[in-house]
Amino acid sequence: MHLVDSHCHADEYSLEKIKEITHKYDMVIVGVSVDYNSSLKILNYSKKISRLIPCVGIHPWYLKKVSESDITKVFDLVSNVKCIGEIGLDSRFASETINKQRELFLKFLEIARDNKLTLNLHSVDTWREVLELLVRYDIEKAVFHWYTGPIDLLNDINDAGYKISINVALKFQKKHLKVLENAPIEMIVTESDGPYLYRGQNLTPEMIPELVDIISRVKEIDKKEVIRIVYRNFEELFTL
Repeated sequence: MHLVDSHCHADEYSLEKIKEITHKYDMVIVGVSVDYNSSLKILNYSKKISRLIPCVGIHPWYLKKVSESDITKVFDLVSNVKCIGEIGLDSRFASETINKQRELFLKFLEIARDNKLTLNLHSVDTWREVLELLVRYDIEKAVFHWYTGPIDLLNDINDAGYKISINVALKFQKKHLKVLENAPIEMIVTESDGPYLYRGQNLTPEMIPELVDIISRVKEIDKKEVIRIVYRNFEELFTL
């Protein structure tokens, strides 16, 4: 069984660094994109690293920066991947573009449905809306990245067959720890969102082993069993 980083901005690392991480930690990494250029870079990396799964997409925060031409180009890249991401809605940090976000998100949902693709989702303060849209569009596979939404929504997400990712920031983000405490391990995958500076801590894929240790303690499950279950959950999202 491999360790899993289900949400990493791998394009912000060198190719050599990603190769090193996947081999040193026996890890599978899902590389997410924020725009057309990062989508291209992730695709290029994935051709050289077998344990890197590429996702193409446009991050809600970047929507005001990208051209319509680049959006179309990202759509054209979808035929090369099994996953679209990082996409979604954010009414907290990007409220000024929320209407445009919804318009683009619906287009991505149609593409994912028609091509049976996995979605790697950003859903800050829009968790319930995003879930309702996934169900309405008959999306089969999706993961709510770094879920910090309502605890009472976890059952609905799980019942719909979707996953959430637990981030390495868990050790200093109490609301995220509460999510781990309440979420069934059968719906959890691990992630770093690296390289991301959060509360003075640089989050990286190399922190995944520590995250597994924390999950093991919180869930009172042997570490090897945590790795096995998380990898099984990962396989339900991404068939290698």
